[in-house]
Amino acid sequence: MTDPVARQVVEAFYRAVSMRDMDTLAGYLDDNVHWTISGPVDILPFCGQRVGKTVVMKLLGRDIPALLAGRRLVPTVMLVDGDRASVLGKLTATKREGGHAISYRTAHFMQFRDNKVVEYISIIDSFDAVEQVLGRALDVHDGRAATGENNLIAI
Repeated sequence: MTDPVARQVVEAFYRAVSMRDMDTLAGYLDDNVHWTISGPVDILPFCGQRVGKTVVMKLLGRDIPALLAGRRLVPTVMLVDGDRASVLGKLTATKREGGHAISYRTAHFMQFRDNKVVEYISIIDSFDAVEQVLGRALDVHDGRAATGENNLIAI
């Protein structure tokens, strides 16, 4: 384990993310950062894994804004423990094509070294995000009719 990260560092990182302050944000990324966003890359091209500060800065400064304008992340829960931090938040934006609002929940898991992010994993509510990006509800019915008395669904 590396030295612990101060909560103030994590909060400052999120201020830079939320404000899209790219210069400040770059200062919080390790040169060899591993950045992963879960989700279907064919519909949400910003998903997938990126390695390296230059590639991640391109993702944050150009690739994501090509799809989503006015992106804002609001952390609602933040936990910091040692060199790790976890954040639950809500992302809001406007889809560039069509201009409709996009809003979905996201969870982030990070590891810091020397006050820089070395690993970032984002798990998004990709089902909700995809429905909003496509502008329609996805049909999840499997085509089988429910029959008999064992029609229970556990959620």
